[in-house]
Amino acid sequence: MEQNSTRRDFLLGMVFFGALTMLLYYTIVLTGFSLDDKFFLNASFANASGLKEGDAVLIAGRPTGKVREVSYHDGSPDAERIGVRMEFNEPVTLHQGYGLRISEFTVLGGRVVEIDPGPAEAAVIPLDTPLFGVVGTSAIAALGELVAENRDRVNIIIGNLETASTALAEGRGPLGALINSAEMRTQLEDFLDTAGGLAADIRQGKGIFGLLATDEEARSRLQETLRYLESSARDLEEISRMIASGEGLLGAAIHDQALQADAMATVSDLRTAAAELRTMLSEANQGRGLFGELLTNPTLAADAASFLANLNHVSERLVDGQGTVGKLLTEELAYDELIKALQLLTGSLEDVREAQPVSSFVGMLFGNGF
Repeated sequence: MEQNSTRRDFLLGMVFFGALTMLLYYTIVLTGFSLDDKFFLNASFANASGLKEGDAVLIAGRPTGKVREVSYHDGSPDAERIGVRMEFNEPVTLHQGYGLRISEFTVLGGRVVEIDPGPAEAAVIPLDTPLFGVVGTSAIAALGELVAENRDRVNIIIGNLETASTALAEGRGPLGALINSAEMRTQLEDFLDTAGGLAADIRQGKGIFGLLATDEEARSRLQETLRYLESSARDLEEISRMIASGEGLLGAAIHDQALQADAMATVSDLRTAAAELRTMLSEANQGRGLFGELLTNPTLAADAASFLANLNHVSERLVDGQGTVGKLLTEELAYDELIKALQLLTGSLEDVREAQPVSSFVGMLFGNGF
């Protein structure tokens, strides 16, 4: 019995201290009880927009305080109907250009008071200055206004969605056929399988695309080729520009009438020469003319061959330095002696010409009978 009594006293003590702990929690945490000094700001709004005691107060986006009281002032001007008392653990300094706004905390609900303290370089607002704020538009309200202002467009969008859903249900269009046609779904699956296989081949370096995807050297060669093609395209563009502006031979041939006439005359002459050559070859095949004789007369052909052989023999002797002319061509000593002889003869002739009249000079060269 004594043991049970001790256990019961222990449980009662635990319940007592648990209740006391909960009371302290609600007192200190939820009510914001603190032994530190508190700082307050009072502001007026035209509408509370659901703001209530305990809602957060943000200064420059930072949670700094909370709403201590929301009061309604009947008979006050519209801008002062709602009074909000805000509590802070640290002093708040507002500057000229400050802003107060009641805004949505989340799209699902909840309100906060947002305070913009204003530019730091602006003048400080005295503590006894009346503060006024505005109510921000909620996302749901803004969406409702948007729908109300664009009701006709919204009805059109809804009608289009209804038409599209009906078409899908009836199997019209590619998507409708894909949803309702087993054959098209099979084709899509085959296509996806093929695409998957192609992607696998590319990853494994198979084919052109696989080579480009895995081989750095191949990509470099392709880039070099593309740069070369780009350069060639620029060159062709420049050539076409020159032709269009009449520069160069082709441009002049296109734009210069005289050059066009000369080109046409040249083409005509070439056509005439080709016709004459064709005639000559035809006559040669028939045995007429020199070429015809060479082709059909064995004796003349043999004489021509003998002449060419002799000419070849003479040229070989000249190259080998045989004979007088060959030695003059290949031996520097013979060439130098010939030059000296010619120079000596030239000097002798100059001396004779200066010593005798011209007639005597001519007679000496060509004989007295001249």
